[in-house]
Amino acid sequence: MKTRFEKLLSFLPERIARAAASAAGGAAVEELRLRTARPPQLVFANGDALAEGVVFTPDDAKELLERLCRHSVYSHGEELANGFITVDGDSRVGVCGRPVTEGGRVVRLTEITGFNMRVSYEAVGCAEAVMGLLTEGGSPVSTLIAAPPSGGKTTLLRDAARCFSYGVGARPVKVAVADERGELAGFIDGAPSFDLGPRTDVMELCPKAAAIPMLIRSMSPDLVITDEVGGGADAEALSEAARCGVRVIASAHASSGEELLARKDLKPILNCGAFTRVLLLKRSGSRLTVCPVAL
Repeated sequence: MKTRFEKLLSFLPERIARAAASAAGGAAVEELRLRTARPPQLVFANGDALAEGVVFTPDDAKELLERLCRHSVYSHGEELANGFITVDGDSRVGVCGRPVTEGGRVVRLTEITGFNMRVSYEAVGCAEAVMGLLTEGGSPVSTLIAAPPSGGKTTLLRDAARCFSYGVGARPVKVAVADERGELAGFIDGAPSFDLGPRTDVMELCPKAAAIPMLIRSMSPDLVITDEVGGGADAEALSEAARCGVRVIASAHASSGEELLARKDLKPILNCGAFTRVLLLKRSGSRLTVCPVAL
């Protein structure tokens, strides 16, 4: 069975894939970054490496985009306008290039010049040590988890869903996952590629502001888990969850409590009353530590 990294390599032009595999040297790759007129960059938990001797060209970029979109770039227009493509249900590929805007809103990307191929990993058990911070009396507590990009938020949320669904470190509850980018569950051919537990329902590739109310109405969860919240629309959805008595565990980008408070788009989230706890997730290599944040 191919690893997730090998699956991503299969989308690349052959010479780029060979060079990237050689530069990886069997190590666990977290990101493969491709920029036109530059060598591929491989990012590991404790550093990075360049695949020397090969350059990613504009023609390579066009070929890669076609392959990632299964030769139907148009059908992925909304994803691309948001800066990413979800591949095979479990890996997100960030893209950048020249945006086309209408009314101040990005409607599509042209001349894509950069790709960030993120390799997703399942770290079963990583949330077990912090379940005490996510619960009270064995029940989930609405919690916002802050961490910088690539800080382990998605990995922790995924395993927290598994723990609550199975009843590991807490009583088992009905979990609903609003998986806007398709990274938490990683559906492939209608089945999740990650273990989110037997009591978990997933709404995939739908804006969380729409998915959360739908999940509450249709699946009556005890707990909603979602990734990367921000803005007024998300705040309203989270407020509705709180009014319905549904607990929420979510994540947001920030590397400190001060940075969290400084983010204008997070103020509606912090002020909506949906969260009773805020935790800061810090990463050192493959080690994750979590500590409460006083706001």
